[in-house]
Parts: sequence; C-alpha cells; structure tokens
Amino acid sequence: MTEAANNRLVFFAYASNLAEVTRGIEIARVLRDRGKEIQFFTHGGPYEEFILDAGFKLHTLEPLITPEKHEFLIGIEQGRTFRPPFKTDELSAHVASEVAALKQFKPAAVYFGMNFPCAISARVLGIPLVIVMPTPGLPEFCHHGLASFPESHENILTRLIPQQWKDRFFNWFLPRVRLGVGSFNAVARQYKLPPFKTIFGGVFSGDLIMLADLPELTGLPTKALPPDCHYIGPLFANLQLPMPEEVNRIFSRPGPNVFLAMGSSAQPHMLKTAATALCESNYNIVIATTSILDPKELGPLPENMYATRYLPAPQVNEMADIAVTHGGQGTLQTACWAGTPVIGVALQAEQQANLDMLARAGMGVRVPIKDFNKTRLLLELDTVLNDDTYQQNALHIKKMTRKTDSAVAAADHIQTFLGKSV
Repeated sequence: MTEAANNRLVFFAYASNLAEVTRGIEIARVLRDRGKEIQFFTHGGPYEEFILDAGFKLHTLEPLITPEKHEFLIGIEQGRTFRPPFKTDELSAHVASEVAALKQFKPAAVYFGMNFPCAISARVLGIPLVIVMPTPGLPEFCHHGLASFPESHENILTRLIPQQWKDRFFNWFLPRVRLGVGSFNAVARQYKLPPFKTIFGGVFSGDLIMLADLPELTGLPTKALPPDCHYIGPLFANLQLPMPEEVNRIFSRPGPNVFLAMGSSAQPHMLKTAATALCESNYNIVIATTSILDPKELGPLPENMYATRYLPAPQVNEMADIAVTHGGQGTLQTACWAGTPVIGVALQAEQQANLDMLARAGMGVRVPIKDFNKTRLLLELDTVLNDDTYQQNALHIKKMTRKTDSAVAAADHIQTFLGKSV
C-alpha cells in the first residue's frame, strides 16, 4: 500500500441515524487533524447535513435509503417485523455502487456501522473494516450471559416463562441469528466471497472492533474481548448547536428540570406518551424531537414546556435534573457525561441492555415497555428526584466518563491497526 493510499479513510455513515453519524464525525475530526484524508459515503438520509457542516466531503450513493426503507429497517431492529433487511437484488445494487466508489477512492480502511452492505463491498476489494459498536452487539456479551430477553418481544405466552429461562435462551439465540444472511450470502457468492454464518459476529462485525462503552458498566471484562477488539469509552457528538433562549427560560423556573430526548430511532407515539404525561406535571420540560416528529405535532405546550428538533444534548443534560430517554447510546452517554440520572424505556434489546447497565450502577430506572404510561413515568420521576443516591451514582459515572477521550482512543486504535495491516 502506498503512503498516499494509507492516508485515506472512508467513513460510510448510515445517515438516517443521528447517533451513528455524529460518532463517525467525532472520530473523523481527530483523524483529519492528524493529516488523514477523509471521505464520507452515504446512501442518503436526513443527517447528511451534519457531515457537511463538519467540513467533510460527502458522496451520496444510489440506491438511496428512503424514509420508508429506514422505517422498515428500524422495525427489524425493534422486533416489529421479522423480514430480511434487504432483498438480494436490492442488496446487490447497494454493493455494486459501493464497490465502484471504493475502487475510485482506494481507502486504507472503511469505517461503517449500520450500513451493512459494506460487509460485502469492502471485502470484495480486500479493504479492512472498522466498526464502532455497542458492547451488547458483541457475541461475547451473550456468551457471558449478560443479555436479557427483550421486553419488546414479550407476549401472553412468554410472560408465563421464568425470566431466567428466557434470558438463557436469548443469550444462546442472539449470536446465532441468521435473519437476512441468505441475501448477503447470495450476493457474496456473486463476488466469490466466503459465506456469512450469522448476523452478529458475521455481517455485523469488523476487522477492528471498538466498543463505545465503559467496561465497568457492561460487565464484560477486557480480557474476554476477541482479538482487535477494544473498549474506547462513551462516544457521542458535542454538536456546536445554539442554545435556544427558551431552554434557559424554562430551566430557570422553580422546580425540577426534565430533559426528554429519544434520539432518532424511537417511535413517535412513545415520545408523545412521555410528552403528554409530563405536560400535566409541575416539572420544567425541554424536549428534543429530532427527526421523530415535528414539535408542532405535540400540540400547544404549556408555559413549563419547550420542544424543538435539535439541541446541544450535553449542555442541556447539564442543566437538567433528570433525563427521560429510550436507551440509545447517544442519549444515555450524554447523560453520563453530564452526571444526570435517567429514566428510560427500551424499544429493542440493545437499548434494554444499555438501560440495565445504568440501573445496575444505580444511576437510573428502566420502565418496562408494557408499563410505560403517564402514571408509571410520573411515579418513577418522583422516586428518582427524591432519592439523592441516584444523583451521587450519576456523578460517579460522570467522573469515569470524563476520564476518557473516546474519539482520540478510536483514532489511536485505527492508526495502530493500519500500521499492522500495511
């Protein structure tokens, strides 16, 4: 590999997910400052603007991920549908466009996340894959019995089964999931690549894996990680967004301050449920709706509430006494950085695991999805706000979080990895 080629990196962002885009931007900034040539690729999405605003070159490839396709993929993630993520001809088109673009740019490595076609396109050209992922997505997390049966999949029959049995089954089952592997293997055969055995540890894997978590919270020790897999600590964007004056006004009122944010992957009705419950409280409420819904869809808001699409989450969390979230890594990690206790409701297995980590650490409460209603939410808010233990534990996690510089750690691992692969 020439020195020039070793200096190039592709960040293939799934630009319909805010957390993934912003994580990639943070790492890319460090590498750019170190002289690396960075090119972002996407298949479209509402968060492309953040890439451009950060000053990176962006190349949008076809086929595009339409809003309807994104909703379908989120439905798979949340267990609302069990159809494969891509049909064979659809996946083949994605891979072909990616192979052509990668051939032209000739990067030393491809950073990817939820853009699964990269698992084929990069390997067609023998380009190493780099991935940042949540620890619950690692097969070893399940091998150590750390996953729990997702409550989003509960029904009348599963509620009759002891929790221990369900958890044991889920830890056995998840690393063996093959949903969608058929289309990936059909396309892999077109390029004479070896087949994928599973989704986790197969399609959803990389040559260099970085875990955006603290091992003290996950329960999975560093020594249990596979080769070329490293903890880098919480990784989220500190977007340079203006602080609306309305946030200062709301949070200057007497009483507890609540920050409601459910990332970009929650279902609109969940955000509305939380907002409606809080609307009838005496708390001071600030809401970030992101792309989930237009703030106008919440209707007229009382004097103690304010909603907008995007906010500088770390700073708003610092102003809040408690955060209400869906358990996504980005929203939780900004709360950890700020030392803000959380109340969460998980919509899928990874979010459930994320919230359970903080619940075990005494920093928050996870509300079962079947119990997520006005009465339960207000009860948990009252409980957490009136128990100083949650705040003390949150401040302890804040200290651990701020000891890490995850973007720098990720850049270091990438450069070390590239040095070994030359």
